[in-house]
Amino acid sequence: MTGLLGKIFNKSTIKFVAALSIPALLIYFWYYSNEQARIEMESYRQEQKQNPLQDKVTIDNYQLKEVDDGNHVRWQLIAKSGTMHAATKDVNLEKVMVEYFDGPKLKMRLSAPSGLANESTRKIRLDANNQARVIAEGEEGKGRMEASKVELTKKNQFEATGGVNIDMPGVAKVTGNHAVGEFGKGGIQKLRIIGNTHSVVTM
Repeated sequence: MTGLLGKIFNKSTIKFVAALSIPALLIYFWYYSNEQARIEMESYRQEQKQNPLQDKVTIDNYQLKEVDDGNHVRWQLIAKSGTMHAATKDVNLEKVMVEYFDGPKLKMRLSAPSGLANESTRKIRLDANNQARVIAEGEEGKGRMEASKVELTKKNQFEATGGVNIDMPGVAKVTGNHAVGEFGKGGIQKLRIIGNTHSVVTM
């Protein structure tokens, strides 16, 4: 019996069995790894369904502002709501107001039914709708502007399009398709009107 066992379990047989077991183990681990990956992927998909990644966030009473070196507010934006797109930092605005300041003093206020702001570039676009236009009003009667769209950029500059109407008390009333300028201490300044321009002097 001992001799028979010795023949069965001699060195050559053990080497042969070991050689056969290596590919079998490799195949087993390959299937095992694939199955584990499949299980993890399925678990990830289920987690995504239960807790979807948010690419949009809506904030009530949304605010954005810019301050100078002395920590004084240059301008501030306030909207009833803002929906931020995480990838682009664009914020869709509803019922929006933008105020420009000269130190503590308010010098210009703009209002619009809707708009778009970018938190990175700080560029702002204000849009009209069928019920209301974009309106810019200077304090102490220093001018009023209406338009279908107003884009605000750095250094208080603006670009207005779509049936632009500007009223500068004691100076003139001007209409046109397109206007560029800036909001300064004296209200609307460095104004240029382009396209179908019509003006009435009111001095």
